[in-house]
Amino acid sequence: MLIFQIYFIMKNSKLFYALIIIALMLIFNSCNTDVDIYNEGEETTIVYGYLDVDADTNYLKITKSFVGNVIENGPNYSMSNYDYKLNVRLIGKYADMPNVISTEILDTCYVHKPYDPNAIFYSGVDQVLYYTTRKLLENETYTLIIERNDGEVIKSRVETINGSTLMVPYLNISFKSAATNQIKWKSNNLMKRAAYYEVVGYFHYSQLNPGETDTVDYTVKWFLGSGTGDQLWNSSEYRLFVNYTPKNFYSQLEADDNLTNNSPNWVQRFVKGFEIVITATGDELYDYMLIQNSTGAIQDTPEYTNIENGMGIFSSRSQYSKMLNIHEQSIDDLIKNYPQWGFRKIYN
Repeated sequence: MLIFQIYFIMKNSKLFYALIIIALMLIFNSCNTDVDIYNEGEETTIVYGYLDVDADTNYLKITKSFVGNVIENGPNYSMSNYDYKLNVRLIGKYADMPNVISTEILDTCYVHKPYDPNAIFYSGVDQVLYYTTRKLLENETYTLIIERNDGEVIKSRVETINGSTLMVPYLNISFKSAATNQIKWKSNNLMKRAAYYEVVGYFHYSQLNPGETDTVDYTVKWFLGSGTGDQLWNSSEYRLFVNYTPKNFYSQLEADDNLTNNSPNWVQRFVKGFEIVITATGDELYDYMLIQNSTGAIQDTPEYTNIENGMGIFSSRSQYSKMLNIHEQSIDDLIKNYPQWGFRKIYN
């Protein structure tokens, strides 16, 4: 059976990009593309999404299985989407009523292609997302209940994970050292850690091309490290950490397409800051990744789902970000050693 309905991608995370790659490999490596996804002759509800305690809005993609050619019919909205609004409820405690278990009925929003591939959910096809704007709480259990018009009930349950707080660096970051350094953060609950963490840095700068009056903002992404909560845990400091080499910052810039291939004479660029983003992933999605990437004597790709009476993944995550100033000496090095990029100091 093929897991085709992996349409969501968590923003800025290699772990989640891996999921859609797996799905595509399953599709295009199959000898026969005429498939009845999941159950022969039966409609299966498919759920993909996560609860993010740091998000203003939480989205779920809820679709259905279909019979036919996956490659040809996959982009067809009517094949994989219900023609009516499902009764979708999320039961748990919310920030506006932290001491009461209440039921939130999820609303829908329609997304028309083309869609931003860097957004949280991306499929390249028309889709309906179920969402709520109520603020979620950390370390709380939420029950998802989906009722179809035919009376079928699909359920799942997940416990939200803790947010993170950056400890080191604190106010600014320097890229002078060629020695190994550490980024350190703590879980908001010191004794509970997420299954998997990924740390990514984003260098933010603005660009003013010759003859233009408006600047354009750009970012350079730098993958800083990842690992399980146990692997990254420093028990003596009660913190999590990843190792990185500050000096490698300039190598990341040298590999950036905009800087290397779009630096005309007299271009002006201005440093805006360096953002550190820490993404924590729940057990369910991490387990799914491990199972789907496992190798062994079993020939068929193993399946993993935590959806009762359906298929898919319902998990949790937390994404924390902090913008840091870049140390003046690092900016001076950028201006002095890479004059072709046109970086300038901002004078107040």
